Amino acid sequence: MKYMETQKMYFIGIGGAGMSGLARMVAQQGKTVMGSDGAGSAVIDKLRNEGIVVNIPQTSDSIPLDYDMYVYSAAVPEGNPERAALAKHNLTEKSYSYFEAVGEFMKVYNNRVAVSGTHGKTTTTAMLSLVLEEAEIDPTAIVGSIVKHWDSNVRVGDTNEYFVVEACEYKAHMLKLHPTVIILTNIEEDHLDYYKDLNHIQVTFQNYIDLLPTDGVLIRNADDSESGDLGFDGTTISYGITEQADVMATNIEKEGELQRFTVDGTKYSLRVPGDFNIYNALAVITYAKHLGIPAKVIKEGLLKFNGTWRRFELVGEYKGATVVSDYAHHPTAVDGVIRATKEWYPDRRIIMVFQPHQRNRTKMLFDRFTHAFDHADLTIVQEIYDVSGREEDVDKDISSTQLVDAIAERSGKLVLYSANHEKTKQLLAEHVEPGDVVLIAGAGNIYTIAEDLVSNQ
Repeated sequence: MKYMETQKMYFIGIGGAGMSGLARMVAQQGKTVMGSDGAGSAVIDKLRNEGIVVNIPQTSDSIPLDYDMYVYSAAVPEGNPERAALAKHNLTEKSYSYFEAVGEFMKVYNNRVAVSGTHGKTTTTAMLSLVLEEAEIDPTAIVGSIVKHWDSNVRVGDTNEYFVVEACEYKAHMLKLHPTVIILTNIEEDHLDYYKDLNHIQVTFQNYIDLLPTDGVLIRNADDSESGDLGFDGTTISYGITEQADVMATNIEKEGELQRFTVDGTKYSLRVPGDFNIYNALAVITYAKHLGIPAKVIKEGLLKFNGTWRRFELVGEYKGATVVSDYAHHPTAVDGVIRATKEWYPDRRIIMVFQPHQRNRTKMLFDRFTHAFDHADLTIVQEIYDVSGREEDVDKDISSTQLVDAIAERSGKLVLYSANHEKTKQLLAEHVEPGDVVLIAGAGNIYTIAEDLVSNQ
């Protein structure tokens, strides 16, 4: 069904980052939107406040059967009561996965930008959208987190010129999209419950790039060796810091809560830390320069970026310590955010609270996780967050207790195990001192601890 002909849409699993953004987008475009989820959340509350009806819990009786399109999250299995009701009433032809739906909606736009890669998708998508907005290009964008500048994870433009979206690589979801531009941040081993190995990931990304039209554009990271062999016969533009690239950052400076770098004589400033954010900004600068956006406009757009929800988010204070929440759940991201915290707060003690996300990821990347906490002064590892529908019996033998022992043996520093949220808060109450930085990271529900600590002050 063509998107323009669709008037009524129902979202199964509407509380997810992408799903909520897509629901907001179509609601703002004047279509009737309703959805459901398995449990309430801050995202659900915000959707309801915006006038979107959300059914909780999900039952076979709650789903309307007279809608034009049904969109379901990848986290919702076929056995879900609402999906089963659609099958019972022969409505599966009207059912689309989230990425299938996004792929259909993208077709309406002339310039379709997909931000892809293992790390940096959310931040790069948000940064690019702000730069395009600053250039008065008026993009429509779906971001995988709340952008502070918008207080939303979606921006709806008034034209059908530019659409910007994150393109998740899990289960090769990005192959469902129809981009004319791909920004590829980097490639690493991840989602090994689906991919066989790194080669499988690389082959899948090459298949994805092969979908670009001949007049399309590939923006790639010259410093990322794992994506270096991927190719595109059309326009390819590279960016980097160390390897020779079309767009390069030089004169990198880190001072207080600001970092600066120079590209082609223009000095850019970022209000977020870490070399990984310089790479994210470089990807944006590269595409923006390709569009002919003046450096002054790019600079202003990047300066407006002050973070997103759970991406080095300054939540508040607890016992005189600064509390930061982050989504990092891959070893590279964990190491990167700890290093970034040290850069931002060089003279302060870093207490790292980490909740591993998914047992298979913890097991497959175990050795790399043991190296990821080297720059933390004290580490608390909470029990692994089980991901519904993605945990296998073969992986149930892995626990955070094993990770705690391995990190402690390697680092020689204090590493503590926590079985649950309450124990984590107890350990923080015992160990946090004024002036510390408490970094709370993970892709599960560990972020609620940061909110609890600050709200109970």
